[in-house]
Amino acid sequence: MISVRNERGEEVTRQVVGVGALQPGEERTFTFAVEVFAPPEPGADSNARRPVDAASTSPIRPRT
Repeated sequence: MISVRNERGEEVTRQVVGVGALQPGEERTFTFAVEVFAPPEPGADSNARRPVDAASTSPIRPRT
């Protein structure tokens, strides 16, 4: 499950992501990326956005 919270800790959205059934000893890997766009500079083109990127990769293992 992915839960997104705002700066006050309030949940903004929640989504369940399926990874399939895991048998003992099996493992899945996932990649999570967030694209964040900074607001345009004053006087800049209103369509101009400056991307900032963050990514993480972690294994998923069955609970034992």
